[in-house]
Amino acid sequence: MFELDCQGVIPGCQRVIRAESQAEVFRRAVQQAHQSGVEKLTPDMLDVLRERTTELPN
Repeated sequence: MFELDCQGVIPGCQRVIRAESQAEVFRRAVQQAHQSGVEKLTPDMLDVLRERTTELPN
C-alpha cells in the first residue's frame, strides 16, 4: 500500500491518497490536481508528488 498526503503539494487539496501501487497513487494525485483547478503540472510538482509518495508497512 502506498500513500500521499497531497496537502501542501496540490493547491487546495486536503486528501490523503492511498492505493495498492505507487502508479495508482500518482494517477489519482494527477486527477485530484486537475479537479482542484491545476491545468498543467510542472516538473517540480511532479517531483514533489513522487518524493512524498511513501510505501506503508504491511
